[in-house]
Amino acid sequence: SSGINAEYGGSQPAPHWIVENAYCMWNFKPEYSIMAVDKDGEIVGVRIAKVVDRRSWYGWLFDGFMPYLVSKVSWMYGEAMDRFVKLNRLCESKVDYDPWPLFDRLNCDRILVSAALSTSKRFLRSGIGTKLVLRSEELAKEKGCKATMLVTTGMYSERLFKKLGYTAEQEVYYSDLKDDNGNVYLNETDVLKKFTKFVKVFNE
Repeated sequence: SSGINAEYGGSQPAPHWIVENAYCMWNFKPEYSIMAVDKDGEIVGVRIAKVVDRRSWYGWLFDGFMPYLVSKVSWMYGEAMDRFVKLNRLCESKVDYDPWPLFDRLNCDRILVSAALSTSKRFLRSGIGTKLVLRSEELAKEKGCKATMLVTTGMYSERLFKKLGYTAEQEVYYSDLKDDNGNVYLNETDVLKKFTKFVKVFNE
């Protein structure tokens, strides 16, 4: 399921299956997306990520055009999908979730962009999430990445990435994300209050 719907325990309307498939195709890339399994082969944790390369004109065009195109046709697939897409676009604009301006700022050609980190409830606080992040960073560095970028949606993930050396750059509270009628898209909880963009520059 989608990162947002899973984060909220299913309390938000699930997006259309087309969005689910497009999300996975867009972000689930070989060599950078990894998973952890238990002794029985069951998946207990995943990290979904991709590498953005400034030398790829196709990547630049795709990253810029596809979100715009999806936002223009999302109403065709129902209210839940339309709200999900609009929320995603609004959040990305508020925290400037765009890796392309970082290339010049960080003087690099490749950046690892994380789309999701998820751990089975059976293995919470077991260290699996940390291991997945560190391993994906190692793979990214081997492929020439100099930095990584992501957005957290809750307090626990925010703590994890701060502990791993990520720097918070921008944030937006759920109460500031409203639709055209002034209604908030997401309800705050004790641990889910804001989206925060993090960036980490890898050590040489």
